[in-house]
Amino acid sequence: MSADNNETDHHVHENENEHHAHETEHPAPENETEHHAHENETDHLSATSQECQPLPPDELYFKNTEFTKTCKIQSRCYVSNTVTILKKPEFKPELEWFKNHPQFCHILHMPDEPNLKLLGMWMLLLRTIPLFEGEEAAWFAVNGVPIRYSMREHALISGLDCHEYPANYENIGSFAFVDRHFKSHKEITMKAVEEKLLGMRACGDRLRMAILYFLGTIIRGRGRYNAPFDSFILRVVNNVEDCKTFPWGRLTFDDALRSINHLMKHLKGKAKKNVNFPGFILPLEMLAFECIPALNARFRERVAGCMSNCPRMCKWRFQNNSMKGFPLEDLYDALGKTKVSV
Repeated sequence: MSADNNETDHHVHENENEHHAHETEHPAPENETEHHAHENETDHLSATSQECQPLPPDELYFKNTEFTKTCKIQSRCYVSNTVTILKKPEFKPELEWFKNHPQFCHILHMPDEPNLKLLGMWMLLLRTIPLFEGEEAAWFAVNGVPIRYSMREHALISGLDCHEYPANYENIGSFAFVDRHFKSHKEITMKAVEEKLLGMRACGDRLRMAILYFLGTIIRGRGRYNAPFDSFILRVVNNVEDCKTFPWGRLTFDDALRSINHLMKHLKGKAKKNVNFPGFILPLEMLAFECIPALNARFRERVAGCMSNCPRMCKWRFQNNSMKGFPLEDLYDALGKTKVSV
């Protein structure tokens, strides 16, 4: 596969009628509307873009000798388990709150996929382009073609809001709610919150506990299973209205960029058998398949009956197979011979 045949495209399809993610970042140039997909391509891809791209990379974080090495990305983004709990009959009032949430409702609409399939993400991470400090996007070079992961791609895939943070957002809310139910903030882990939630009767605090569980297991899960919950989500759940209006898309995107940068510094150009990747990982899980038609055709399928206003993550699912994921060699077979020059 080469850049000339447009097999690799670096933007997710930007159909403005398909998502409700609010973005206040710099507006796209007028000629970005010239992105209509080829007739023989799936409708989720753009054919071209005139937006600013990085120069072809002189080097990547990893040499091509690392490209065939498999890595298990460990994530605590437990969508299937969390949604299963929220759909228990006793949590009907809490489930209604999530169904009516302008952002979180999309996560309930997603197809049920018990296992994350993260080797497509790993394939991109192996091709990460070093960028300057403070860059607001990550770039990956596949067959010499840059693939962008910016807040725009994040919003189009997830449907989460990406408007500006509220003023002084780090101090939103208080610890009043968690102090009523836990002895110490350091003891507030995923397991502890799940046990509290399952043992509570219907009340206002049970909704807060359900929101805390959702945020801690999907939106901002830590890298380790028993790590304490993030202090921000412990505070924000004190005010349910703040949980509705907060720009969770911007927060999860910023978290993802920090995690990519941290991972590149940690690995130092050498693949490892296991790495932790905290936070909301789903947009990165899907990015390669959204941007590369050959991968999408081989490993993804449309979701029947999906609502038109749902984001990309609701409209496509991974094809079923007998394994938990797809082998890296199968991805490369669909992709074609790697031609990235390093």
